[in-house]
Amino acid sequence: MLDLERTIYRLERDGATEPAEPAILALALQGGDVPDVVVDLGGDGVPPAGRRVLTPLFNGIPGEIGVMAALTERREILVELHDTARPQRPWTARPASQDREVFAATLDGALSCTVGLILKAMREERGTAVDNAAAPISAHTRFGTASSLAWASATVAAKALRLLGILAKGGKAWRIGWRLDGRASLLDRGEAGFRVLTGGVSSYLADPFPFRHRGRGFIFVEQYLYSKKKGCIAVVPMDRHGVAGPPEIVIEEPHHLSYPMVFEQAGQIWMIPEAGASGKVTLYRAEEFPYRWKREADLATGVEDYDVTPLPDGSGIWFFAAQRLWRSSSWDVLNIYRADSLTGDWTPHGAGPVLFDAALSRPAGDFIRRDGQILRPVQDCARGYGCAVTFCRIDELDAFQFVQTAVGRIRAGPYGCHTYNRRDGIEVVDLFARTIDSEEVTISYVPLPAAEPVGLPSGFVLPNDPVTGLPAPV
Repeated sequence: MLDLERTIYRLERDGATEPAEPAILALALQGGDVPDVVVDLGGDGVPPAGRRVLTPLFNGIPGEIGVMAALTERREILVELHDTARPQRPWTARPASQDREVFAATLDGALSCTVGLILKAMREERGTAVDNAAAPISAHTRFGTASSLAWASATVAAKALRLLGILAKGGKAWRIGWRLDGRASLLDRGEAGFRVLTGGVSSYLADPFPFRHRGRGFIFVEQYLYSKKKGCIAVVPMDRHGVAGPPEIVIEEPHHLSYPMVFEQAGQIWMIPEAGASGKVTLYRAEEFPYRWKREADLATGVEDYDVTPLPDGSGIWFFAAQRLWRSSSWDVLNIYRADSLTGDWTPHGAGPVLFDAALSRPAGDFIRRDGQILRPVQDCARGYGCAVTFCRIDELDAFQFVQTAVGRIRAGPYGCHTYNRRDGIEVVDLFARTIDSEEVTISYVPLPAAEPVGLPSGFVLPNDPVTGLPAPV
C-alpha cells in the first residue's frame, strides 16, 4: 500500500515508514545489562525490561496502525507517550496531516512528530523517582490487511477524482482582505467587512503585513507565482482613500518566500520573510522603503524554521517559529529562541520544542498588545492547512517555561484564514477559497470561554471542511 501511494503521488522514500537500517537492527545489549531507556513500539504485550519505558500510543492504539484508524474515521490524530517516569501524565502531541487521504505522507508526519516528542521527553528532567510499572494499555480493535487495502484503494480513487475536479474547475487560491479603521479593531467590533484583493490569473496573494510610512499605507504580502512555482515578497501600495494598487515584487530569491514579517527598530525598517526551504532565517533591511531591500544577516542557519515572529521585551528578543522535524509538517511544532539583540546569537528555549500541536503552534501574524496582555495569533491546522486563526494569551514566558491560553478565534464563514495583522489603522487577513465573487467579505471575531479547550478533544469526529485536501502555500 505504501509503495502504491509513493508511486502515484511521487513521494520521497526516505521517510519514517522505511525499514530500519541494518546497523540499527544489529545493535544488542552487552551481557545482562538493563537498558536505561526502552521505547516500546509494540505496546500490546508484556512491558520490556528497562529502567525507563516510553510507549507511544496513536489515538489510544499501540503501534502506528492507530494513525490509520484515525484517518479512516476522520478523527484528529493524537499521540500519547506513556512514560514510566511519570505514569499519570503522558506526553502528548497533536500532529498535523498535510493530506489525510495519503497514508504514507500522514504517517511520515505523525511518526516524525513522535520522534521529536520522544527526544523532548528524554531531555526533560522530572526528578529521580521512577515508577517501573508500565501504565496499563487496554485492548483495541486492529485493522487487518484486507480492510487496509480496501481503504487504500478507495482513497486513491477518490483522490484521483478530486484532482480531476480541481483541474476542471480551477484550484482554490489565497486572497487578502483589508480594511481601514483607526478607532476599533476586529477584536473590538466583533464583526467587520474586509475588501478583497486577488493576485489575478498568474498568482495568488497571502500572508499580509501592513505598514504605514510617512503617511502612506502599504501591505506586504507573499505573491506566489504559478509560472515559477514559488513565492516572492511583494508590496501593495494604498492611496489616501485606502484604495489598494497592484502588487509589485520587492524581494525574490531562488527559494520560496512568504510571511513578510516587517517591523521597525532603532530607526530602521526590517523584514524577516519565511524562507524555510533555504535552511536559514534571514534578516533584510529597507534601503529605499518599500521597494529596495538588502540582506543584512542570517539570524540562524541549518534550521527549517517557518513564520519567524519576534517579540522584544526590553532586555532582548524572543523569536517564535514553526519548526519542521525530519518529515513532519511545518504546522505542528513550535520552538522559541532568545537573543540579546536583533542580530545576536540565538539560544533555544530550555523546553524546546515547546509545543507539538497542529491547532496551537504555527504563528499567524505579529504579536498584539491589548488591555495589558500579549496575544499571539496562531494558525489552527487541526483540520487542514489554513483553516482558522486562534488568538492565544501569553501567560508565562521565560528561559524554561511557556504557557498560553486561547482567548478568541476568527471566523471567516466558508473561507479558510491563516494570517491576521493590524498596524496604524490598517487591518488585514488572508482568505482561502475557490471563488470569492463579492468585493467584500464579512469576518467575525469570537471570544472563547476561559474553560474551553483549544483544538479538538480526543475522539472528536471531524466534519467535512471546505479547505481540506486542496493545494495550499507552504
